[in-house]
Amino acid sequence: MPRLSLALCGLMIALLSACSVNNTSNASCDFVRGTNNNQSMREASGHDTGSADERQKDVGIGFLNVIFGGISRALSSDDSADGKCL
Repeated sequence: MPRLSLALCGLMIALLSACSVNNTSNASCDFVRGTNNNQSMREASGHDTGSADERQKDVGIGFLNVIFGGISRALSSDDSADGKCL
């Protein structure tokens, strides 16, 4: 049950932060970039075991990246998107 409430809380945060950005594709790209970068860094350091806990951490980093990406775009007024998530 705690995982379900954590997942719902994360989803609500993601949806609320998506409202603060001009384009919802920015939020989805932020999520993809965050999870991909975290996985890439873990693989480069040699600590990748492919466990479910590591994938959950990737998702958590993705949600944080959505929040901070929206905030940083709002503060910097940088709406330029290259159209690529990765």
